[in-house]
Amino acid sequence: MSRHLKTLRESGLVADSHPGFDARVRIYALRHEPMSELMTWLQESEALWSDQLQAFKAHLESEP
Repeated sequence: MSRHLKTLRESGLVADSHPGFDARVRIYALRHEPMSELMTWLQESEALWSDQLQAFKAHLESEP
């Protein structure tokens, strides 16, 4: 698990912090900026595929 968290931290997807009460504890949180970029990309991809699939469905339904 620590390897995965390290990779996510190094890639900038998560941020970690140390609470003042215990230096052994790390708290990880998702960073908003990379996630919003991912959501934008996913929405664009979904729109593209949705349009393509609707056109394909219309084509199939128009066949005799």
